[in-house]
Amino acid sequence: MSDPALSKLLEVDSDLAVQETDLLAQLEAVRARRASLQTVVGIFASEAETTSKENGSGSAIPAEIKTPAASQTKASRKRKAVEEKDKKTQPTTAPKDVKQQRRGWQQYVRDEFRKTPLPEVVLWVLQDHPKETFKIARMVDTIFVKSIPQAARKGARERVSNILAEGARKNRWYRGKLGRYSLSKL
Repeated sequence: MSDPALSKLLEVDSDLAVQETDLLAQLEAVRARRASLQTVVGIFASEAETTSKENGSGSAIPAEIKTPAASQTKASRKRKAVEEKDKKTQPTTAPKDVKQQRRGWQQYVRDEFRKTPLPEVVLWVLQDHPKETFKIARMVDTIFVKSIPQAARKGARERVSNILAEGARKNRWYRGKLGRYSLSKL
């Protein structure tokens, strides 16, 4: 027997976890685009500086590029402070390759699933085995390679868990006892 209040709380928690994951992915995408933009701005700024020195004229670089701190809003300074704090709290053993760092568990998806969004992969696995039940660990083992590092596996497990919970709430598949999921009612 299960407590309905506990079930509801778990559903709300799962919803929030899905939202958090989505927002973090959006934030990472915005940060990547901003970093790319800053690289281009730096290139243009250095070219403008070189051109102005060759012409013997004053600086052609706008003041906001020379001194970004002077033009920062209160919100951007606060955001930068948070980013600096995040950098300090990251483990020192994190991969140096930024692309690899951003991808996390995504790089360990089996080749046959690589080009398909993870929610569709989960549905495909359930459809391929309609009479079987899947624990989260089994689903992770089915979708990801065996050599996935523990940290990446933890992220993958969390993502798969959120997808399974959301799909069950939307009646795309069923959740049984003890965290088992199936395409057919258990």
